[in-house]
Amino acid sequence: MAEVAAACTQPVCEIGKCLWAPIAKRINYARKLSKNWQALCKKASELGIKRNDIVNLINIMNMQKTPTEECDAWRTEVVEMENKIETIKQEFNVEKKCVGGLCPDIFARMELGKRVVNMINDIDVLLEKSKFKRGFLVDSPPVIVEKKPGPDSTLSTSAYNTLGMVLDKIRDESTPKIGIWGMGGVGKTTVLQLLNNTPEIEAMFDHVIWVTVSKSPSIRMVQEEVVRRLKIKLDGGDSDETIASRLFHELDSKKYLLILDDVWEMVDLAVVGLPNPNKDNGCKLVLTTRNLEVCRKMGTYTEIKVKVLSEEEALEMFYTNVGDVARLPAIKELAKSIVKECNSLPLALKVVSGALRKEANVNVWSNFLRELRSPATSFIEDLNEKVFKVLKVSYDHLKNTQNKKCLLFCGLYPEDSNIKKLELIEYWKAEGILYRKLTLEEARDKGEAILQALIDASLLEKCDERNDNHVKMHDVVRDLVLAMTSPEGGEESTHLVRAGISSEKMPEEAEWKKATRISFMEHDLRNLPESSDCPELLTLLLQGNKNLDVIPETFFDNMPNLRVLDLSHTGIKSLPTSILKLYNLRELVLLGCKNLEALPVGMISRLSQIEVFKLAGGLSNESTDIVAKELSDLSSLSFLEFDFQRVDNLQYFLQHSRPWKQRTLTVFGLAVGRNFQMEGRQKEQYKRCLSYQVSGGEEMGSGLPSAIEDALNRSDYFLLKGRAKLNSLSEVGAQNTYELRYCNIQECVALENVANRNGLQTGAFPNLERLLLFDLRNLKSILCLETEEGQLLPPTPPNLNSFTNLKTLELVGCPRIEQVFSSGFMVQQLSNLKVLYVCECQGLKGMVPDDEKIEYEALPKLKLLVLFELPEFVSFFKVLRICIYAIRVFMDILSGVGGMEEMDCI
Repeated sequence: MAEVAAACTQPVCEIGKCLWAPIAKRINYARKLSKNWQALCKKASELGIKRNDIVNLINIMNMQKTPTEECDAWRTEVVEMENKIETIKQEFNVEKKCVGGLCPDIFARMELGKRVVNMINDIDVLLEKSKFKRGFLVDSPPVIVEKKPGPDSTLSTSAYNTLGMVLDKIRDESTPKIGIWGMGGVGKTTVLQLLNNTPEIEAMFDHVIWVTVSKSPSIRMVQEEVVRRLKIKLDGGDSDETIASRLFHELDSKKYLLILDDVWEMVDLAVVGLPNPNKDNGCKLVLTTRNLEVCRKMGTYTEIKVKVLSEEEALEMFYTNVGDVARLPAIKELAKSIVKECNSLPLALKVVSGALRKEANVNVWSNFLRELRSPATSFIEDLNEKVFKVLKVSYDHLKNTQNKKCLLFCGLYPEDSNIKKLELIEYWKAEGILYRKLTLEEARDKGEAILQALIDASLLEKCDERNDNHVKMHDVVRDLVLAMTSPEGGEESTHLVRAGISSEKMPEEAEWKKATRISFMEHDLRNLPESSDCPELLTLLLQGNKNLDVIPETFFDNMPNLRVLDLSHTGIKSLPTSILKLYNLRELVLLGCKNLEALPVGMISRLSQIEVFKLAGGLSNESTDIVAKELSDLSSLSFLEFDFQRVDNLQYFLQHSRPWKQRTLTVFGLAVGRNFQMEGRQKEQYKRCLSYQVSGGEEMGSGLPSAIEDALNRSDYFLLKGRAKLNSLSEVGAQNTYELRYCNIQECVALENVANRNGLQTGAFPNLERLLLFDLRNLKSILCLETEEGQLLPPTPPNLNSFTNLKTLELVGCPRIEQVFSSGFMVQQLSNLKVLYVCECQGLKGMVPDDEKIEYEALPKLKLLVLFELPEFVSFFKVLRICIYAIRVFMDILSGVGGMEEMDCI
């Protein structure tokens, strides 16, 4: 009977369970509603933080990166989820009121509880999606328009009138090609700048492409600028035809505006690879030129001439630039006459106003006008005679001969090029334009003052605010300079200039003989004459000719006065023995000569006047050993850039070089390690640079070799790479790192900290501005306060300056470091930190240890915080109060930053 009962009961129980399970589940929805609501709020907060992190990163990277479609879809889902949460929040509040009034609707409560649980699950799905295993940012497409620096505020209404005419033609479908022409300096480029920056243009085209063509352009030059503009990636060996095909494929279905500035001869768009602008494809071409015939050769449908300013506009521009002094009763009529002599040409007015700005002496104004009215002594083809006179008088008005020589030297550079200021000043000093006994630092100060004076006189131009290390020369001013220095009757020292021009024709022997300066920069030069009679030659610039691989043996035989020789970035494999005859050479530059394996034995020591010597990479080990020893014989050396390859070569130089021992070698870039060079930007920022790459077979004890320490003692830039047996930079002594402003350490396996208790005796790195730590597998801390027994040191006196000037800290690929800041003391020292970048540090858990007590506002100047691929990161600033009002926070969610807590913001 019991068995029968059991047999009957079991199915009933099973049926009961099946019936009860969904009922119990629904009851739990109601019973656990409050608990689940709290869980939903927490999940919603996590989702909001994740959304904000991703949006912040998108906003910061908006110029370089763009979100994927997957990311956009995710963000849309998040917005929808947030709307649902807001709706259900109102329902929950109503439910709470009902419960408080003891009149709950149990079925409504169960339904609400079910929706809460479902939303928690949906948020979990969204959080999982937010990992974006393939990333959520891709390279941004090229911007439609690259904005150009706008013209100055004294722009005339004529420029805007011309712009209006150009815009009318662009709107007209029947005029796909538009030519803008007029004399040099009349304002053609200004009109293009206005056109390029007009919002309407951005709305009309898929791409707006600007190319400055200049004289003697090559197809490849135009192609390279279009390729850069469209962000097309090419293989290094692509032919012109291959690039043309790529460009055509890229633009064939696009509507583009091509702006060609300063065209001197026909540019075949088909050969470049650009679809022909026509009515059907909607593409447009706008070009500027001095010659109407060029417009016709380019097939323009309409030509717009840019005319000089009206008398009223010219006067207003002149008064604005010169200042109120031009309105003084004694000067006013003179000012009007000078404006008339300027032919109302904008460039001429700008240059003259630069010469007379705030000049209150009536006699100066009278003399200036008299010189403007005198007959022109030279004339430049394609340049208005009055314009030439205006520029020439402004040149004559420069305060001293030195400034004039410096301006003329700038004409050696290619047209429309950005001229490196420091390179230019070094040339001036070596040639003797600047007083030779000035130190390099004094020469740089003097050179900067001269450049500013030339800019103030409107004879040179600044590039832009982001490129303060370069200057430019207007092409019309360059024409003046070339005319004044031409072999055909120039008034000044003769220049032979073929910079930036591709031509197989070699200048006549008579031109070489007259020249005091010769420039074949970026000339595509392939051959040089066997021998050149250049008794007056002071400067020879041949850099940038990659196809020049041989210099004839007797080429330097007759250049007894040569002082500056630049052969950088040429294909030369050796130097001829005739270079030994350059007894007066003061600057020799051989950077980027990758094929150069050896120098003539005895060359360096024979060239005893050398003050500046630059050679990096390429030399064989044997030749490097020889050159390193010969360099130590140079008694006038003030600037050296050289890769010694081995420590013992550097050691020999430091021990035997008189300029080094007497500290007259004030600017240097010393490298140990083949082809180990710093970037160009760093060369401009730092004057005393040391780079050390530890080779695999190098024998060394603990610490750094003594030669490296000796050089480090004077360096403001230090780059260390490789397996140096160095546990801490404190081992080299605080006195040897005192001057450092930049420190970059890479792949140093033994390094456990940057500074330890030994380095705190006098303060560690008080002048350091940038600290970059890359791929340091055993780095445990930046500043270690522990003793050898692992105990913390007593509180360090607050007046010790350690890292107090640090502005940028980058920490990448350091898996063993657990806290960015090892102590509150370290945080206190970093009061000037502006940029903190932390990436791929798998073991990093937080910013500071949890047991640290910090009672003050930390890192008050921090502007940019970057966190990237930190899977164990769990504590942001748990005990650290930090002002983040002005901080841009950039966090990559690609690999996840672990359960971060929110910032404690002030």
